[in-house]
Amino acid sequence: MKTSNIPGLLPFDGIKTKKIDSNEHFKTVFISIQQGERLNTHVSPTDAFLYVLEGNANFNLAGEAFFLSPGDGMSFKAHVEHSVNALTDFKMLLFR
Repeated sequence: MKTSNIPGLLPFDGIKTKKIDSNEHFKTVFISIQQGERLNTHVSPTDAFLYVLEGNANFNLAGEAFFLSPGDGMSFKAHVEHSVNALTDFKMLLFR
């Protein structure tokens, strides 16, 4: 499956998500978070990897904050609490 211009798929309007692709092995989700919004603390049921497309955010993982900017990637294990604070309009891909 080909998806073109992924960053253009969602506007900056609160917190928006869009499933890009999925199969029995993984799921790819595009997430757009407007500046000042926060993706509240939660856990993933699987290991995951995120890739930043646009903007800056603090990614809080198990009580530690990581500054993210375009081109950054980060992996994390299943069932570990995490949240995202958008410092600017922020877009990322999540693979899990």
